[in-house]
Amino acid sequence: MNFKRKGQSATEYLMTYGWAILAITIVGALLYTQVFSNKSCTNGANGWDMTSNVVPVGNQYSLAADGTLSIGVVNRLDTNVTVQSVTIDSTVVEVLELNAGQDGSLSSVAGVATAATVGDCYTKTVTITYDTDLVDGLKSTGTISGRYA
Repeated sequence: MNFKRKGQSATEYLMTYGWAILAITIVGALLYTQVFSNKSCTNGANGWDMTSNVVPVGNQYSLAADGTLSIGVVNRLDTNVTVQSVTIDSTVVEVLELNAGQDGSLSSVAGVATAATVGDCYTKTVTITYDTDLVDGLKSTGTISGRYA
């Protein structure tokens, strides 16, 4: 009779540890596959040099799921500027005149990026090509990131 009790005790002991090991394995697998990750998007315009002269204004930009870009830019120069193009995945030409120190907005620039799903995260490198009264073909490059609108 004592042997039966020892056998039952050993079986219960092994079952308890077996379930615990199984639970730890499942949680570890879920963590490894990032099921619990927040997948939050960073939202911001960064990477532009302090010496860049035509840059986005703060976070005044949006990228729609159909690839339409709206971006606010500021001219930090003491001379007039003409924005010739904004490049993300392809070049889109939209002429924008900015007086010295003036803010402006490039909006409804369709087809800048490839189509995506609303709410997906993006990080895109943006190059703004502009001309001044003295020099042509200047470039300002940085990144924008957020969620498709």
